[in-house]
Amino acid sequence: MLLRDKTAVITGNPYGIGRVAAKLFAEQGATVICLDDTDDGWTSTGHSKSPGPRFLIDVSNPDEVSAVARECERTHGQVHVLFNLAGRTIGQRFEETSIDTWDQMIKRNLTAAFICSQHFLPLMKGSGGGSIINHGSIDGALGNPGLAAYSSAKGGITSLTHVMAHDLSQYGIRVNSIATGGIRDGIGRPNDDRLVALTPAGRMGTPEDVARVALFLACDWSSYVNGTNIVVDGGRTTITQGCYAF
Repeated sequence: MLLRDKTAVITGNPYGIGRVAAKLFAEQGATVICLDDTDDGWTSTGHSKSPGPRFLIDVSNPDEVSAVARECERTHGQVHVLFNLAGRTIGQRFEETSIDTWDQMIKRNLTAAFICSQHFLPLMKGSGGGSIINHGSIDGALGNPGLAAYSSAKGGITSLTHVMAHDLSQYGIRVNSIATGGIRDGIGRPNDDRLVALTPAGRMGTPEDVARVALFLACDWSSYVNGTNIVVDGGRTTITQGCYAF
């Protein structure tokens, strides 16, 4: 029971990672609270629902996040783990990227992590130490043709993680990120042969692959891991053009 008596907040559910992480954290003893702005991937036929309370909110809206944080403080008191997983991808070539697309990608993939971390921080300060996990992408390190806005937002996650790790260490709070690449959506879609061909592991990743790394970062096994970025991509970034999706 690696998370016994812990409260964990998970935002978003890209590729089904949120649903799988919520189940895994709960199995390890955590009380899990999920925040998202859609039911996609949560209530699909044959998939488990969240093991704890879920709030359908805009995780990039400070007022809505603040309201949920206050409710969590009222019902649970403290938060020990925050998994900033919320994210979304819109593919557009650079010259076709609209300002609306740019704003959406920055807001959903970067601003949401900033806002949720700020509003849940007071609940983590008094917990005796905690862990914040930000969801990055290999696109943030290498860029991805056709994903200028998304790649830029995920690149910001890496820098934000470094700054947070430094600034929050005084409270015993560790901050790390997970950069994913080539993860299947967890709803039974087949492998993308293009991505498999670019992946030394010879397969696409699963939500479970990411959730297990998140569990490691959430629990005390990683107590000396702070400010790092763990790449979960089957080795794609070890080869030339491993980031390319199109």
